Amino acid sequence: MIKVFYNTGSYRSGTEYLFTEVLKDFRPPDYSKILYLAPTSTYVQEAQKTFHKLVTQNLSPASDKCYITPEMATLRQFSKKLYSAFGNKRVINNALVPIILSLLTGKKIGFSTVLANFISDLKQLHPNTGPDLLRPYFEDMFNELSIPPSVAEVVFSALETFHGYQTIMRDNGLVDEDDVLNACPALMANIVLPDTLIIDGYFDPSLPETSILTGLIKKTQKIIISVPYGADSQGLVEGYIRFLKDNFETEEMQRDHLPAEDVPPYYAYPDIEEEVEAIARRIKSLYLSGKFRRLEDVVVTFPDLNKYSAMVSRVFKRYGVPCENGGKKPLGASRQLLDLVSLLNSVSEGYPRLVFSQLLSSQYFSGIPDNLKKWVPYLSVKSGIVSGKKAWLDFVSGGSEILDVSRIEEMPRIKSDLEWIFNKLAPLEDIRDRSSFAGYSTVLSGLMRELGFLSPAVDSASRSLLRTITELLEQVSYLGALMPGDIPLSKFIEVFSHLINSSQVETQGTGVRVMDFVDMQGVSPEYLYLGGLTDTDMPKRQDIDYLLPESVRRKMGLTSLDKYNGLQRFAFKSLIRSGRDIHLSYPLTSGDDMFIPSSFLYPGEQLKESIPGIFSREEYLVLSGVDPYSDFISEIGTGPSNTPQKGFLRVTDVDAYRTCPRRFFIEKVLGLEPLSVKEYELEASTVGIIIHKIMERLVKESFTDFGSLKEKTICIIDDIMKDKKIDAYWKEIVRDTFVGMLPAIYEQELEIRKDDYISTEVERSITGEPVKGIKLKGKVDRSDTIGDHVQIIDYKTGTADLTCTQVLKGNEALQLFLYAAMMKNEGHNINRVGIYSLKDMNIKWCPPKKRGKCKEGESTGIDEYIAASLQFLEEAVEALRKGDFTAKPLSDYICWSCHENSFCPYIQQ
Repeated sequence: MIKVFYNTGSYRSGTEYLFTEVLKDFRPPDYSKILYLAPTSTYVQEAQKTFHKLVTQNLSPASDKCYITPEMATLRQFSKKLYSAFGNKRVINNALVPIILSLLTGKKIGFSTVLANFISDLKQLHPNTGPDLLRPYFEDMFNELSIPPSVAEVVFSALETFHGYQTIMRDNGLVDEDDVLNACPALMANIVLPDTLIIDGYFDPSLPETSILTGLIKKTQKIIISVPYGADSQGLVEGYIRFLKDNFETEEMQRDHLPAEDVPPYYAYPDIEEEVEAIARRIKSLYLSGKFRRLEDVVVTFPDLNKYSAMVSRVFKRYGVPCENGGKKPLGASRQLLDLVSLLNSVSEGYPRLVFSQLLSSQYFSGIPDNLKKWVPYLSVKSGIVSGKKAWLDFVSGGSEILDVSRIEEMPRIKSDLEWIFNKLAPLEDIRDRSSFAGYSTVLSGLMRELGFLSPAVDSASRSLLRTITELLEQVSYLGALMPGDIPLSKFIEVFSHLINSSQVETQGTGVRVMDFVDMQGVSPEYLYLGGLTDTDMPKRQDIDYLLPESVRRKMGLTSLDKYNGLQRFAFKSLIRSGRDIHLSYPLTSGDDMFIPSSFLYPGEQLKESIPGIFSREEYLVLSGVDPYSDFISEIGTGPSNTPQKGFLRVTDVDAYRTCPRRFFIEKVLGLEPLSVKEYELEASTVGIIIHKIMERLVKESFTDFGSLKEKTICIIDDIMKDKKIDAYWKEIVRDTFVGMLPAIYEQELEIRKDDYISTEVERSITGEPVKGIKLKGKVDRSDTIGDHVQIIDYKTGTADLTCTQVLKGNEALQLFLYAAMMKNEGHNINRVGIYSLKDMNIKWCPPKKRGKCKEGESTGIDEYIAASLQFLEEAVEALRKGDFTAKPLSDYICWSCHENSFCPYIQQ
């Protein structure tokens, strides 16, 4: 007689009810004659906790709470254990199946995974039926459903791949996990089963699973089965119930009336972060009120945990709520494995900056020298290196145009350490184009030892992880024996990455459990927080089947769209019945995306929630009267002792002070600058220096036509660039770009020379005292003469920004006019000044109306601008010498891109 318990929600934990019934017939401490089966490993783990709690409550102190546990497993775990004892072939992990198919077909692992799922479905729907017998089955179905020949041909091609896969497995004495499941019923004749069998949580077992259950039930004396049941589940479980009633004599232990299918109230929050904050506040409030003390009794789950995982960890930490990401996680997502894969990618891709830096700074490679771990992050930020061993060695030897490595004392040691790393990686680099799976596995294992990966493995987690990686590399090596041949390192990385991402690791920790919705079956928490219930994620959209149309899936009995949505609704309703205290929520927005609530929430009522008195540490400090941060932002006042009193002032420094005194103090006096990641590009300062040098030499040259100008320009560029610490790629870019600018430069120079101006001096250093007591120095980019008149030109790689009327108001840079004042004191007749924009290819002059030669005795108009500039110079230098570094920008536009923006009293006004 089979006792069937229909879990309609009357018992929040049906597993606890089953164990309570079974334990009535057992005396402690031996429970080894109980076999417990559940559909998922999470379900089994929860059952182990429930059983332990029940048993330890009943054990006497004298027994020291020791007992012999029952056997608990999923059907797949049970079948693998049985096959390992009585099977005659080697069992391979299902993660290897897509790899074998990829090697067999030459397709990528992504498509091979689709094929693997197709083969797995066929093995479960038609156990022990080969592809040859399945072809007529598909032909008849395709004819009946009028499937196009192009679609049918894809399926028939997949059946041919299935046939090749079976041949490989048979010839090498292999079986996969689906084969083991199908072989299990025949092997049960060899074992003696326990007296009591508990089958918990199954509602839609596959054909191989029902065959195993049939064999177990027939050989067991006492059987108790729990079937989840509800108004929303009848279409899903009726096949399972019919299977039990048609094949066995059953007795219903419990079948209360179906509970009302009400949905608890739910809450909407403006965005994802506020939703997570509200959950953290609610948990903290309940804990502080004393309603619970075991954080493990609280479960937080989301339909798409990937969207929430990082935010939950950050926000919960801010509110002082310990949490753990419960359940199984992909091995490849761990930081240790990410760093190990960065080693492989560094060699395969030619040492790209970010990937190679990740390896060199990894804390999990104890053999990597400390100097590299210390300096590589900074060097990576400043380098802009793309890839290449030579580029790395050249950089640590000679630096770059913006980084003087000679100022780093450890640099000689860093270079030798880097050369040591390259020597260690040489064996892998030597075979990266061609080697076997075993060859790559052996070299990688050696590198892990030499570079101290996870060494010393002081804790059990590290030792377990090393064993897992070793087992995976053994599996990869076995693939080489199974399908011999050489492959590139990139293929080995693809295979290894697939294996580690398919492998799961158990996470251990304390605190609130944060779980993915798909892992929640069998979990009955005291407090359940189910968030992210948007119409996008609940129900989720079913993954596209790239082989079988929806009509074919429905005909075959595979999970169709309707059934997929039904399963999610069933899981949702079962979950909200399983918790004692339920909190449902969804965000209204995420970035630019807007959401509506899940259709599963429609029967419920949307509420507003407010939890007073619960704050994060930051909120508490703000609300408790701590002085606001803006009170600590003040002006800089150093007094005259820290400011220049004698000697020469650079003209550019005067302009920098006038632009913003506060920023001048930070950058020029203190020498501070914000650290920013160097992109793979030439810095504006480097480009400016190069352009200035090219123009310096170019304008001195005489040319008769454009062709001669181009020839001279190319020679000049090559000569200037040969000593620059710049990648050859960028040298070519600079050369091609400047040559592309030549036609416009040619026209501009003709316009200048048409007025009979001749460039007499370039990059001229100049000093002077335009105002008594103020000595200035600077460098004039270019001065052209016509007779005894002079025009001054300054090159800019950006847009020429010069408005003459603003000069008189003090809203423009003084540089050109101070140069004019100093040269005028030397006896030169200054006619005009101008900014030569190499971006817009034009010159803005001041005064604007004077363009050609000046007649004798005629005023040029420059004197008015010089006089105004000298007045502004006096005011600036006086304030500078007083130590006045008030935040007063020349223009508010400057503040938009200032790194001091957030800390500036001018902005706080």
